[in-house]
Amino acid sequence: MSLLEVNDLKTYFRTDDGIVKAVDGVSFKVEKGKTLGIVGESGSGKSVTCLTIMGLNPKRSAITSGEALFNGDDLLKMSQRRLRDIRGNDIAMIFQDPMTSLNPVHTIGRQLVEAVLLHRDVTKKVAKARALELLGAVGIPRPQRRIDDYPHQFSGGMRQRVMIAIVAKTITPWTVGMS
Repeated sequence: MSLLEVNDLKTYFRTDDGIVKAVDGVSFKVEKGKTLGIVGESGSGKSVTCLTIMGLNPKRSAITSGEALFNGDDLLKMSQRRLRDIRGNDIAMIFQDPMTSLNPVHTIGRQLVEAVLLHRDVTKKVAKARALELLGAVGIPRPQRRIDDYPHQFSGGMRQRVMIAIVAKTITPWTVGMS
């Protein structure tokens, strides 16, 4: 069984000018332990495909059909509550522009700690240790010093790595002791 199997995915949007076909019949499989890259021109539907799978398109204007089977369960038919449980724990999306995903008024450390606390039952101290570990794991130099910096103090590539660290908070093995 595939980890993720997308079959004949279609996402159309209602607009004042009629229906726009953003995604029209996309199918693919992702096997456990494998990586899939989605490549295409600007406006070809790459982001809409991922947003549809994650259940993040605007409900009022999006018309969706097809299947997005995650471990055999159709994400497109799940309740918002169940999708929230899966997003951030089992599936995550790293957006192309990390500056739109990181809060500019909070430190990198605060945002990483918050992500760990949201998905794991640990103390703030353990969450901060995990945040430091993650910053190091994604190649941020001197994580002990950089954890208190704000997003604007990081380069674009470093912000992208912070987003990877936020996603990795529960996916990668924990080396920080926890019960």
